[in-house]
Amino acid sequence: MEAISKRKRNLLALATSAVGLVLACISQEPASLLIAVAASWMWWGRGAGLVAVAVTTLLFSMILFYPTLFSPLPQLAIGEEGLRLMIFAFSAFGLWLLLQIFRSVNFFEQVHRLSQPTAEDIPGLGWSAYPDGRMRFINPAALDFIGISAEEMRRIMDEDHHAWWKLFVHPDDLERNMARWEYSLKTGEPLVDEQRVRRHDGTYRWFRDTAVASRDERGNITGWYGTTVDIDDQKRAEAALRTSELQLRRLIDTVPALIWCADPMGKPSYVNRTLASWSGLSLGEINPHNNPASIVVDTAHPDDRVQLDDALAISFSTGQPFACKYRQRRADGAYRWIDGKAEPLRDADGSILQWYGVCLDITEEVEAHQAVEEREQELRVLVDTVPALIWLITPTGSPHYFNKRFVDWSGVSPSGKATNNLTAEPITHIELIHPEDRQRVADAFQHSFAAGEPLHVKARLRRKDGEYRWVDSRVEPLRDQSGQIIRWYGVSFIIEEEVRAQMALRESQRYLQHLIDTVPVGIFLSNPDGEPIYVNKRLMEYHGLEFDKLADAGGKPGKAVRDLVHPDDRDALAGRLAYCHKVGESFAMRYRQRRADGVYRWVEGRSEPFRDDKGVIIQWYGVNLDVDDEVRAQESLRLADERLARASRAASLSELSVSIAHELNQPLQAVVSNANAFQRWLNAAPPNFERANRSAASIIRNADAAAQVVSRIRALFTQTEPQRQAIDLNSIIEEVCELVGDKLLLSHIKLHLDLEPDLPAAIADRVQIEQVVLNLLRNAIEAMQKVDSDSNALTILSRRQENGMLKIEFRDQGTGIDDLERIFDPFFTTKNEGIGMGLSICRSIVESHGGSIWAENLALKGAAITFMLPLPSDGSEHDVGRRLVNDGQILT
Repeated sequence: MEAISKRKRNLLALATSAVGLVLACISQEPASLLIAVAASWMWWGRGAGLVAVAVTTLLFSMILFYPTLFSPLPQLAIGEEGLRLMIFAFSAFGLWLLLQIFRSVNFFEQVHRLSQPTAEDIPGLGWSAYPDGRMRFINPAALDFIGISAEEMRRIMDEDHHAWWKLFVHPDDLERNMARWEYSLKTGEPLVDEQRVRRHDGTYRWFRDTAVASRDERGNITGWYGTTVDIDDQKRAEAALRTSELQLRRLIDTVPALIWCADPMGKPSYVNRTLASWSGLSLGEINPHNNPASIVVDTAHPDDRVQLDDALAISFSTGQPFACKYRQRRADGAYRWIDGKAEPLRDADGSILQWYGVCLDITEEVEAHQAVEEREQELRVLVDTVPALIWLITPTGSPHYFNKRFVDWSGVSPSGKATNNLTAEPITHIELIHPEDRQRVADAFQHSFAAGEPLHVKARLRRKDGEYRWVDSRVEPLRDQSGQIIRWYGVSFIIEEEVRAQMALRESQRYLQHLIDTVPVGIFLSNPDGEPIYVNKRLMEYHGLEFDKLADAGGKPGKAVRDLVHPDDRDALAGRLAYCHKVGESFAMRYRQRRADGVYRWVEGRSEPFRDDKGVIIQWYGVNLDVDDEVRAQESLRLADERLARASRAASLSELSVSIAHELNQPLQAVVSNANAFQRWLNAAPPNFERANRSAASIIRNADAAAQVVSRIRALFTQTEPQRQAIDLNSIIEEVCELVGDKLLLSHIKLHLDLEPDLPAAIADRVQIEQVVLNLLRNAIEAMQKVDSDSNALTILSRRQENGMLKIEFRDQGTGIDDLERIFDPFFTTKNEGIGMGLSICRSIVESHGGSIWAENLALKGAAITFMLPLPSDGSEHDVGRRLVNDGQILT
């Protein structure tokens, strides 16, 4: 409700109170009396209100106690109750009307009262003026600023209405400022103006005047209240801002970047000079297209245009920032790679005001990136093909990358998951390490991670097939600029063969050292000058020396060793050593040397030089042998040699006699056997002269064989060559079998001859070969005589071998041979009546003909003795020399 005048309010209060009193008297209802009380209090104060309370109370008591004094209520159709209800409603409406009027009036008065400023409360340089523009007052802050007192200001204001403007406002701003003030006085509009005001020190500062008119209840201007705020810093900031904007525009036009602006719909509104010169287009040429960011799209490469257009359309329609890399045509027609970005500028409500975009030429960067990618690919190929296991781990020790060779070798993927495990659970490098090495490697890694130091460790790593192989791992940290470790790079080399070789070398060294220290020989090592630099434990213990005392012997360890030599041998030893060391010859000498117990013993010293590739002596290796027992035994050995020589001659004569007896025994036994047969054939009835003639012929042949044995023995002592000629081995075997045919019959032995037809002839002594065949045949018969069986059989084979040898084999079914290794040794026999020379003589005869003989046991039963003779060379006889069986050995 608008404010009304005070007179109208008073008239309204009187009329309302009078109506309330009249209604109360007529209706005898006291509710309407409250209207008079409320009106009196609201407009005339609390005193009038108390008087109204007393008057209405007196009136109500008269109505209550003297009702006859007042006219009764007229009888209306609505009745008494309806009349009272109407009066109550009128009374309530009257109260509401009074309260509403009072509330509005009170609000305007409160505002008017509170809006009256004081000189101290006006902010800045405060002032007030009369409605006609004359200055009323200026607050102390304004007086202090212009540097005058209040009396002086009063005198200036009394002289002229506008005198103070002329005195303190800058001349350049005075006319404009006065015109604006006059306009506000005429129209009543607020004053807002800026001018420079002189300060007390004579300097001018920019101020902003703001003044509003104060009006009364009728709207008439009762005064002007204004404040002058110092905006000099703001003006300076605005000037600096304008300068900055100019510099910014110059910067945008000169910065090596392509910058553009577009309205919210994407229509280009600005391009900097760099973009215009780079693309060869101006803003005037771009605007007619009316396409979003047309300067970007129109010059884009055809292969990138669709992608670029879609990206810009999405950004302009959704308001999302734009970012895209594409190729754009330059003014010279060349396409360059561009990194385009655009961001929207929004107001307080979030609406897009402008799009700002920048295009950066990244052709060199793209080309460099492509080159880097190519180098990375080459590096990856190198990393994957280099014969080493390369891996990366995080600063916390988690696997980050494994090269292809590591993946193929260990069966893990680059992400650290097992590829040969169905569960594909992640594993760590620790799980690939051998359990015996795992804790040691884990401790080494933890120490390296904690200290940030490189790591070098050797351990066994599990291969994909489950086998553990030794690897040599080296780990180095990669740090950033602040020194923080961002990655660990590791490489592992498979050194299984190297470790095995080292282990074998250590074992060999240990074994060699143990051998050197335990071998019963003193071993020493000397430098090229002959000074000992190492002696083994055996030599130290032998002489009672200690390592720490060797260097105390005159400063030369060799002196302590030479002092142990017997004085009589010392000079000779020193001279021999000096000569050998000078000329580089091997050293060998026997001399006496003191043992740990002080006894001098004969030793034999030997040393050899070790040379490099150029022949320069690097070291001398030597040994000391204790030959004292040997030297002392030489004298006894000399005397024993004479006795031994005599005994040897006697033993040799005895053995020769046995050999001669064995050689003659076979033909003589054959003579006796044939003679007995001859006698039996003659005494038969009738006599069998044919068989007797055969026996006689055998007797003659056996006698000739005995004679030949004697002739060979004679030839042995007269150095006569043996009689060797081409012989038929098959015929010799048949003749010898016929000779012992009676013995085969008596022994119930079946003879099987498996002789190869057309067997080549051999160059040999016929008598000696007959002796070998006869000896082997008799041994086979005697072996089977020990077996109680009627089905014994003797098999003789002859074959030609591919290696140019003739093979003769005797197979019996006897008890076998107990000692195959000694069967051919002299005087070794398994027969009670034997002398052990038969097989030894056979071996000597066969080997003298260039052949060989051996024995073996058969799988079922029996044994086999085989000898082989060489075939003669083409067109010549086989010359095997002259040999003699003597003392159980073959002598040339």
